[in-house]
Amino acid sequence: MATKKDRLKRPATANRFRRRQIELGDGVKLVLHGNGSITQLDAAGEATAQWAVGDADWARYAIRFGLQPQPTTVVPESRREAEPRPQDG
Repeated sequence: MATKKDRLKRPATANRFRRRQIELGDGVKLVLHGNGSITQLDAAGEATAQWAVGDADWARYAIRFGLQPQPTTVVPESRREAEPRPQDG
């Protein structure tokens, strides 16, 4: 069993999503995993298809879970001036 210290060491991107499952009909299910991948299961519980977050069709199935693809966040560059402001005297 993982301790609290071990859980804190995991990268933030390891489990960005909450695991959920949707029944589509005829026993077919869509499962959203913690890493964002989506698996389609047939009535017998066998995986018939799987999509990762970067796949082209991922958004088509993710919308059923209320998710929308977002562009990758870019770290902004520093806005600091090369020279500090003069002190008011």
